[in-house]
Amino acid sequence: MLTSSPFRNSRRYPAMLRYVVEHALEGNTRDLKERTVAVEVFGRPPDFDPGADPVVRTSAAEVRKRLAQYYQEPEHGAEIRIELPVGSYIPEFQPAAPKPPVSISAPVVLASNARRRRVWIPVAAGAVVLIALVAAWIGLRLQTSELERFWAPVVAPGGNLLMCVGAAGVPARSTETAAATPGGARGGRIGWSDTVTLARLTGFLEKRGLAIQFCREEQATFNDFQLMPAVLIGGLNDEWALRLMENLRFQFRLEGSAAWIADREHPQSRDWSIEVPNNPDSARPALKRDYAVISRIHNARTGKITITVAGLLGTGTVAAGRFLTDAVYLRDAARKLPPDWRNRNLQIVLGTEVIEGNAGPPEVLASVIW
Repeated sequence: MLTSSPFRNSRRYPAMLRYVVEHALEGNTRDLKERTVAVEVFGRPPDFDPGADPVVRTSAAEVRKRLAQYYQEPEHGAEIRIELPVGSYIPEFQPAAPKPPVSISAPVVLASNARRRRVWIPVAAGAVVLIALVAAWIGLRLQTSELERFWAPVVAPGGNLLMCVGAAGVPARSTETAAATPGGARGGRIGWSDTVTLARLTGFLEKRGLAIQFCREEQATFNDFQLMPAVLIGGLNDEWALRLMENLRFQFRLEGSAAWIADREHPQSRDWSIEVPNNPDSARPALKRDYAVISRIHNARTGKITITVAGLLGTGTVAAGRFLTDAVYLRDAARKLPPDWRNRNLQIVLGTEVIEGNAGPPEVLASVIW
């Protein structure tokens, strides 16, 4: 299980799963408490304060999600299930669902009614198996359909897509100035968080047959966005994303060291705000929350679809990229959207906990469809 795709690319979540399972199998469930897990698995000090650092709770939620992904894969359906109940760190072990019995045809007997009954036994058993397989297939399709539908307006096999990435760092000016002068030269480097998001989205979209072209935001021109659909990666560090969002409901704002996502319907609110450090890389461990906006717009000015994957800082951008490549997140978000959201413009505001400079699971805070 720990080498499967839901777990192998992480250190934290396999370590926690291994710890709680091994202790439960050894009968040491008294050690499976939040403070003990924090100290033993995540290296927190003995005076660890769970109220100030939710690393165990956040990791447990991620482990539950990845366990669900693991058991959704057909080849694991017959395995013993490991479950981590909400509010507990003591795993439970459930037997695999029994397979429907497959009957063997009985010898032919003279009584015609009995013969008919025996003939129908294997047919009925086969039908049960077929229904179970179809139900599993439908369940798998439902897990992924909302994610595929989000990307449907830009995904066409053999089609082209422009991936535009913001420059490293945050512009040392207000958003009003930044949005007014897109395309200005600002260094030519790409931040690590944007690189991670770029790699994640590229792998996801190339599997769907898209030919992707790449550029930094200072290299892009308005004509580029008229030629093909585009994905803009980066928020305050991407002037094209700021310009696209300037007339939308949810926008980025930056004044001095304060950055926030503004809601035009509630202009005085700063619920989704952070303090931007002078050196985001060196001060990142102090950041506790980050926020992001995902926009998918039928851009009337370019005639093409434009999508933004934009965090206030890099951790928000990473969380947004994860949201747009993981079927579980968008499936849950779609339950709160109107049925016809798939072909309309939309914006989704996300929040994420930041632990030791790493983005946690994305959480939907608000959305708008038009």
